[in-house]
Amino acid sequence: MFVVRIAEIEVYPEWLEAYLAAAGTVGAESVAKEPGVVCIFPMQKKGSPTSIRIVEIYRSEEAYKEHLATPHFRAYKDGTPHMIKSLKLVPMQPLDPDHADGIFKKWLLK
Repeated sequence: MFVVRIAEIEVYPEWLEAYLAAAGTVGAESVAKEPGVVCIFPMQKKGSPTSIRIVEIYRSEEAYKEHLATPHFRAYKDGTPHMIKSLKLVPMQPLDPDHADGIFKKWLLK
């Protein structure tokens, strides 16, 4: 079963540029290098650029745990704590788990 969550992050304004660079890098690397990472999609809240939301989808709990141990995630995790004012990890549940695996097919077929 998929592991889905939303990371709700508030970044200190003086660290915003550095945080965005770190978050963008780890997401792209994770999707490219880890077969168990379906999606890591970082976003900024409109009108509030220090409010970051990251949608994370992993193929399984095991894939999520493997992600946490990768060098690129560790570099992000160890390098950004001083940039983050607050962090809340919100576990989510797909409304239609039987069809969740098709959610990105349209995007991938472009």
